[in-house]
Amino acid sequence: MHTHATRPGVTLPLVLAALALPAAAEIVSITGFTQAEVTEYRFDAPGDTDRASESFPGTAAELPLQVVARLLSAIADEEAAAAAAAQFADPRELAQPNPEEFAINLALNSISPHIRYQARAVSQETRGVVFAPAELGPFVQTGDTIDLTGRLFLDGALAIFAIDPDRDLSDAAVLLRVTVVQSSHSGAEQTVFSGELELRGGTGGSATAVAAGGFPRRSVILTDLSSLVDDFAAFHVLIIPNITIDYDYTAVAGQEFSLRATVEVEAANVAGECGVAAVIGTPVDTLRSVVELTQGTEAAAKMISALETERAEPTGQPAFPEAQPAFGLLSGCGLLGFESLVGATVLAGMRRRRVGIQS
Repeated sequence: MHTHATRPGVTLPLVLAALALPAAAEIVSITGFTQAEVTEYRFDAPGDTDRASESFPGTAAELPLQVVARLLSAIADEEAAAAAAAQFADPRELAQPNPEEFAINLALNSISPHIRYQARAVSQETRGVVFAPAELGPFVQTGDTIDLTGRLFLDGALAIFAIDPDRDLSDAAVLLRVTVVQSSHSGAEQTVFSGELELRGGTGGSATAVAAGGFPRRSVILTDLSSLVDDFAAFHVLIIPNITIDYDYTAVAGQEFSLRATVEVEAANVAGECGVAAVIGTPVDTLRSVVELTQGTEAAAKMISALETERAEPTGQPAFPEAQPAFGLLSGCGLLGFESLVGATVLAGMRRRRVGIQS
């Protein structure tokens, strides 16, 4: 028997979230992992590396997991700094359709013509789940294979900025990658969702957006904020404004399986008055501290103000003109999550807390 167990779709994500009431699937286990890593390159040779990681259960006895990696140039008159932070919070303590347990905050910036950075931040959850047949429908029996639909929420921003409007940004990039992998009781694995969204620098101070895998292209906005922040003649921002993605998978009623969700950001800047940043769900503390260290408090304040305003109310153009929005953009920030349309496998989300600084 093969049963399709989903709810009828509705148009607005906010309405759908309100209607997706929790069902009584059993959450057998939850484990989490976070990692942040930053590497400095001096004259294109690898220099210092800072790395931090936590796991639950493992190195940490309780949640949330919060890790931060930081580097500050130790060379006199060579101003450069980088930081990456990741968080995984306990979704069982976040009683809402999107529990918001994932968050990533990353910034790399160098005034020095000789120093650049690469960074990576990861937040991951693995959840063991069993669906009771009675919760999936009146005709579902133990052992039946059930079609399920999961839901992914995304919200955040990726940025590349430079002082020189014509700076060659070809080696600067910031990439968001999200995957969901299902494992059966036998250990067999299947990737049920995979997608990438990248802001990639180009020649002449330019930047372009690139999407791969399951990420929808509609509603993603590419904007130039240089007119609002006079410290940066090039300031490209890719806005991800409350995107909702559905993905399909199957499960066997009464049989345990797991879903492993991984949210990852990889980034690199170029030396010489150039920086990159990623703000996925979380506030902008890491970005603020890096820009303050390299270019001062006033420049950081103007950058943060422009970025937060654009996230709340995007004013740019579609990043992928061939894929126009299906409906109006929604304001607000801080979401990245997964939920089943039957309501029982709420898997992941993004919590707007000060990652690695304070909860």
